[in-house]
Amino acid sequence: MKFKLKEYNRNISDKDLLDDLAKVAKELNKMELTKDEYDEHGKYSGQTLKERFSTWNNAIEKVGLNVVVKYNASEEELFRNLEEVWIQLGRQPLTKELKRPLSKFSTTTYKSKYGSYMNALRAFIEFINAEKDETVVEIQESISEITKEEEKIFKHVTKRNPSERLKVKVLMRDGNKCRLCGITLTGDNIHFDHILPWSKGGETVLENIQVLCEQHNLAKGNLYY
Repeated sequence: MKFKLKEYNRNISDKDLLDDLAKVAKELNKMELTKDEYDEHGKYSGQTLKERFSTWNNAIEKVGLNVVVKYNASEEELFRNLEEVWIQLGRQPLTKELKRPLSKFSTTTYKSKYGSYMNALRAFIEFINAEKDETVVEIQESISEITKEEEKIFKHVTKRNPSERLKVKVLMRDGNKCRLCGITLTGDNIHFDHILPWSKGGETVLENIQVLCEQHNLAKGNLYY
């Protein structure tokens, strides 16, 4: 067995370090890379990368890899991330889709905290279905709006814009298809519409929100149908 000395790499540029890290990930065809794996296949030391970028996770994030485990990620952070991914996709995310740039956290992070990805989804659904919704105005003073057409004052008990939690509920109920033309929608193409318009007294609640495409949302305007 031949012993090989690994030279100190204090003068290596950040770019060279990150380029080699990305090269190893590509060769191994992995979006999640541990420091031990890099030590085995990389040109430099994983410790050098860790020291240069403060943490190993900082280094791998800089080259677009998934954070393998983020121990300090709170449950709220993990759930907010799932909300954002769910809304972008318009449906329940698959394990293979939890990767950058779509998802901040990888499937491994959820498995580490909840035991399995399905357990994480179950906990997330409980969170989404909790009674409290930030769309509802908690103070007793209602928000009033005067409609010019009918000259009526509508006192709303909800905020006008649906919360992320409510958006997920709507998508869970209806999927990501426009309810008027049936086309599949994703990302910014998903519009959340008040069935009974806000200006006519419609509230921002699950029963009064539907998914529409941009074309039909604009065409519908203040109509009620």
